[in-house]
Amino acid sequence: MRYILSLVVVLFVMVTSGSVSAQESGVKVDELLRNTLSEVKDTVVLEAVVTYEEEPGAQELELLKELELTTKEYSELPIVGVKGTALQLENLLSSSTEALSIYKNKSLEYKMKDSRKLIGAESVWKDLGYTGEGTTVAVIDSGIDATHPDLPYGSKVLQNVKMLVGGGIFGEEGLYLENVLNTDTSSGHGTHVAGTIAGLGEASDGLYTGVAPDAKLVGIGTGEGINILWALEGLNYVIKHQEEYGIDIISNSWGTTGEYSEDDPINVATKVAHDKGMIVTFAAGNEGPDDNTMNPYSAAPWVISVAAGTKDRQLADFSSRGVPSDDLLHPDITAPGVDIVATKSSTGLILNTLGFMTDIQYINPENLLYYTTSSGTSMATPHVSGVLALMREASPNLSPGEALEVLERTAADMPGYAYHEVGAGYMDAFKAVEAVAQPDTVAMNP
Repeated sequence: MRYILSLVVVLFVMVTSGSVSAQESGVKVDELLRNTLSEVKDTVVLEAVVTYEEEPGAQELELLKELELTTKEYSELPIVGVKGTALQLENLLSSSTEALSIYKNKSLEYKMKDSRKLIGAESVWKDLGYTGEGTTVAVIDSGIDATHPDLPYGSKVLQNVKMLVGGGIFGEEGLYLENVLNTDTSSGHGTHVAGTIAGLGEASDGLYTGVAPDAKLVGIGTGEGINILWALEGLNYVIKHQEEYGIDIISNSWGTTGEYSEDDPINVATKVAHDKGMIVTFAAGNEGPDDNTMNPYSAAPWVISVAAGTKDRQLADFSSRGVPSDDLLHPDITAPGVDIVATKSSTGLILNTLGFMTDIQYINPENLLYYTTSSGTSMATPHVSGVLALMREASPNLSPGEALEVLERTAADMPGYAYHEVGAGYMDAFKAVEAVAQPDTVAMNP
């Protein structure tokens, strides 16, 4: 199931005293923005984002002010959101800015479409003794219903943030509320994701416990109205509060389509998070089975891209594929993503309605109130985020690059599939955690 999210342009600007325009100086201007500016009237209002090599200084901000653009700054990112008419944006492109890139507003979507035992998580708990204790996963999604018995606010969900998307990101009012019990008020997507990562299983006597049941969660709820600017606000919040909540991992079951660029604003923001030591996971996308259908946010080499597998260790038809022999356009790992049972939001009308018929087949009647089924790379990604929490508990200093390398080297082969389809193969939680817990004694798979 896809939830369309209005996305916002992101413009990355560095101002110099020269007279060379942005387009002449090699600034990346995405095709969608070019096309939009050529088609709309000068008076049409558009939103965009400007990203810099480093935090923008007074000169850069003054340029935006002189162009009469409304701005929104991010405290932890070298990015400024802008809003103005098509003519004002054209003037920005004609200015002497040295921006990295300029992106137009476009839609984002959530990547939706018994798994613990399948990947070996239960063996990690029983045989290795790791449950995610001492780790925290940030979930940027539709929200978390922290009134659920498996996801109690305070003890499990350390912080639950509701982005005030309806109020407008360029307004003077606050952009979000903290300490909200239920931020997943219409979708249910984020609650399902959160339960897969770290649900306690209280409402099912442990039957539907999450992958890392002792990990903590920080929820960033963007509801149904997410766009690039709001996604950046969520990433900015996580980076700003990394130390306060001890955030180790950022789980992202959303994305878009189109070409990959390292200068895309979301990719710039995830690189900042990576460089601060956080492991970032992203859904590969649900646009399969054709090649070259990857979520471009998942293609960044500093994030972990997750494909969706079936419970018989095959690749789900809907899981996005990359490009043969391409160094970037491929998933990194495959994890369960078909008919996944996890926590149901009490107010998640959309996901609850969509999963009703499947729920009857997979879930015992006594558990229908608290759990629902869903499929997609959205559901595969939190499996990986949960395993990463287990790995971080076993090896607290594990770097993002080391975590990816271990996941790849311990994955199970998936015969009949190419690397650009499944990455290194089907995730093996037990071997991955065992490898980082005993790095000198555990043999890695080739």
